[in-house]
Amino acid sequence: MAKTAAPETLTVLVPCLNEEHNLPETVADILATAPGLPVKVEILLIDDGSTDGTRGVMERLCAAHPEVSMRVNAENLGLGRSVMQAYETIPDGHWVTVIPGDNEYIFASIRNLLAVRGDADLVLGYFQNPVIRTATRRLASRSFTLVMGALYGFSWRYLNGMKLYRVEVMRGLSVRSGGHAYTAELIAKAQLRNPMLRIREAPFAARGRAAGQTKAFRPAGISRAVREAWVGYRSVQRYRTQLLEEAGGDGSSATPSGE
Repeated sequence: MAKTAAPETLTVLVPCLNEEHNLPETVADILATAPGLPVKVEILLIDDGSTDGTRGVMERLCAAHPEVSMRVNAENLGLGRSVMQAYETIPDGHWVTVIPGDNEYIFASIRNLLAVRGDADLVLGYFQNPVIRTATRRLASRSFTLVMGALYGFSWRYLNGMKLYRVEVMRGLSVRSGGHAYTAELIAKAQLRNPMLRIREAPFAARGRAAGQTKAFRPAGISRAVREAWVGYRSVQRYRTQLLEEAGGDGSSATPSGE
C-alpha cells in the first residue's frame, strides 16, 4: 500500500506588543479557520517585550490549545527582528505567514494565498477591501509602496500585508531597517539571493481593530519611516555588492547572511 504523503504545514507567527485585549480574538479567528485549510496549522505567539498582560494571555492560550506555542522577547526587538528570529525554530519545508496580534487581518483570507502556492515561493497579499482604512492611511500606504518601488524596482500592489512563503525563502537573511521598511529590504535580499524566486499576488481582507490604536501608521512616524527606508536600501546595496564579489571569486565562500 502506498504511503500517504504528510500534509504541508503552515506556521502562523503572531507577533504582539501590548495586545492583551485583541490577541484572544486573533487566535480564535485562526483556530476557527484552520480545520478547513489544505494544510496543518501551527501557531507561534511572539511577545515582543509587552508591558501589559499579553504574556499571561499567551500562556493561557498555549495551555488550552496544543497547536499553540509561544516565545518571549526580554525586550522590544521590533516586528522584523522578532519574526526573523522565529525562522530558526521552524522546520524546513514549512509555509509561514505573519498575522499581527491586533486582529486586523481576516485569517480566512489565507485561502486565497494558499490557492496559488503551487507555483510560488512567496505570495504577497493586497487589500481586497481597502475602504476599511481611512483615506489618510490609504494615502500614506500608497506613498510608501511607491517609494519602495522606486528604490527597489518593485511593481507589486502591496508589501506590508498578509504573506505566505516557504521558511527557506527568508531564513538566513538579516535586515538593518525597522518598521514597515524591513519587509521591502527582506524581499529585495531574498530576490538577490535567489533571482529565480517565484512571487505571486493574492487578495486578503482586513477588519477594523477591535481594541486600541493601530501601530501601523502614525503621522509622527513618517520621518522615521523615511529614515528606515534609507537604512534598508543601503543595506540591500551592500548585500548586492557582497553577492557580486562572491560570484566573481572561487565560489568557496559561505552562503551570504544578508548583512
